[in-house]
Amino acid sequence: MTPSLSRRTFIAAGTVGVVGFGARASSEPIDTRSDRFPSTDPDDARSFVGASHGAIDRVRAMLAQNRGLAKSAWDWGFGDYETAIGAASHVGNIEMIELLLAHGARPDLFTLATLDRVDAVRATIENVPGTRDLKGPHSIPLISHARAGRADRVIDYLESIGLVGNPPVPLDAASAAPYLGTYAWGTGPSDRFEIAYSDRSSSLTLQRPGSSSRNLKPAPGDPLSFSPAGAEHAVIRFDRVSPSPTTLTLNGTGPTLIATRTDA
Repeated sequence: MTPSLSRRTFIAAGTVGVVGFGARASSEPIDTRSDRFPSTDPDDARSFVGASHGAIDRVRAMLAQNRGLAKSAWDWGFGDYETAIGAASHVGNIEMIELLLAHGARPDLFTLATLDRVDAVRATIENVPGTRDLKGPHSIPLISHARAGRADRVIDYLESIGLVGNPPVPLDAASAAPYLGTYAWGTGPSDRFEIAYSDRSSSLTLQRPGSSSRNLKPAPGDPLSFSPAGAEHAVIRFDRVSPSPTTLTLNGTGPTLIATRTDA
């Protein structure tokens, strides 16, 4: 028998930093003079999705003001969209999932895996083309959602069909060093990418000033190309490694963007 949601254990298995908890106070009235009204303020959507990883009191307070936030989503960069229930799912936060569902959130395949709904997961994979290879927010695979939720039946099923999850290829600090620096495509203070290295994820990171830092994953078959986590369609290619790159080119998200290194 599947345990009830309220008795399931919360598992903190986050793979990205949670940001954006500080939206307007829950007691502050909606500003009807805003050009965005009646649409939800994007800052609130970002804050709510961030809080849905684990700040349940914050989520309750925001839902009390706007129940529709349960369905909110946020693009962390390059099309790495994450819903509130997607955030709760990949960290295995069953209590948060239950709260969001009660307020109208829309569960997806990854939520079902976290909740150990093995029949639904099996039926989806076997009957909906392409779902076998889907990845969740930040490129987190289906089996990682199941492991976060201690969903033993789903884990057994996924392993039986070969979906065991492939850990990201680590990049050591010495190999990353030539890429590090600032690459600009304009004269504005934010018209630039900062390429850095994360010891936590053993990967390059990319960040535009004022935006979230994104882990970069090596693209298959090309040692000079990388994709942001959760956005495999976006490809960032450096022109060389040694002695250091002079440009990076971004494709897959619109017109080609070429940024030139400014600190060489």
